[in-house]
Formats: sequence, structure tokens, C-alpha cells
Amino acid sequence: MELIGMKMIFAFDVDGVLLAPKSSWKVMHSHFGVDNSENVRKYFEGKITYDDFVRLDIELLLKKNPNVTKDDFETLKLKIEPNPNYQELSNFLRSVDGLKLAISGGIDVLVARIKDFYPIDQIYSNKLVFENNRLVGGKAEVEPQRKGIILSKFKGKKISVGDSRLDEDMFKASDYSILFNSEDDVKVDYVVKGNDLKELTRLLRDLYYG
Repeated sequence: MELIGMKMIFAFDVDGVLLAPKSSWKVMHSHFGVDNSENVRKYFEGKITYDDFVRLDIELLLKKNPNVTKDDFETLKLKIEPNPNYQELSNFLRSVDGLKLAISGGIDVLVARIKDFYPIDQIYSNKLVFENNRLVGGKAEVEPQRKGIILSKFKGKKISVGDSRLDEDMFKASDYSILFNSEDDVKVDYVVKGNDLKELTRLLRDLYYG
């Protein structure tokens, strides 16, 4: 596919791609000792909406941990690490002329960890709501299976990177799609095996420079 010389938009899923954990929701639940498997099942079976899922998950967390603060999340965030050779990807993104997007179905406070590692222009994710530093709720902003809606708002040649079938909607909204470190069978333009960002960077560099 000819992409050379065209204005590019780089769109990344965050969990499992830019950051090592596959799900910031799971990071949260594991840390606070909450089992949300029932909510996950109901969502994927279509029994609840994604708005319901977010609301119920936060209610579940607060029921067990009623005094969770934003400071607790900021501390947890610092435990999240990027995938190997993130410096390679970071340096590449810093050197190219293009819009860099992070489109995540994760949680904003934890997804924000990418700011410590990557030059991302815009971040889209679900939001936690705090009042006087205490967690009081959440707001669904990015449904995992509908990331393409956000990407479609931008004009340019779009390259997207995701790590599961949940990213299919984003892939379909792209000119070039990359599946990274995944066991899912998804139709994309290229598959990167393993979680080494050096290989992904090499591919993005080839697409950009030809």
C-alpha cells in the first residue's frame, strides 16, 4: 500500500500495545480485590450496555473499597510498565510528522501512564469521576468494540495498531491495520508476533519512509 508522503494518523490501542498489561480494568480489579467477571459476561452477551458495564464496575469497586482516592490510582499507575523497547517507538513517533492518537477502552487515570513514555497528541479513554479526591463514579467514553467511531472523525491516511478482536472496528476505519501480540484470529494487513515494540517500530518506519 502506498502511504509515502501522505499525512498520516497513527492510532494505538493502549492496553497490550503501548503498555504491557492487557487491560487496565483488570489491573484495577486485581489491585483492589474485585471480581467483575459477571459484568464482563453480561456485556459481551449483550445483556447490558457499555454504560451499564462502567457504572456497575465502579459500584462493585466502591462496595468493597468505599474510600478509594485518586491518589490510590496515581500510585497504582506508576506500577504499569510499557512493552519492551518502547524507546524505539517513542523516538520514531517523536521524529515523524503525523497525528498520534491513543484510543483505549481502558481507564483514563491508568491509561495516562503513556504520557511518561510516548509523545501522544490525543488520548481517548473512559473516565473515572472523583469528588474531593474520592472516587464516586465513572463515565463511558470509549466502547472497546467501537473505537472506529473516534478514528473516523479524522482525515488522513490512518495506520492503526491493536491487540485483539475488540479492535476490529478501529481496523476497519483504517487504511492499514496491524495486529500486535495477539492470539486472536483477526483480518489485518500485518501481524506482529510477540510484544517487542522494536519490530512494530520497524514496520511503521517502513510504512512512513517507504
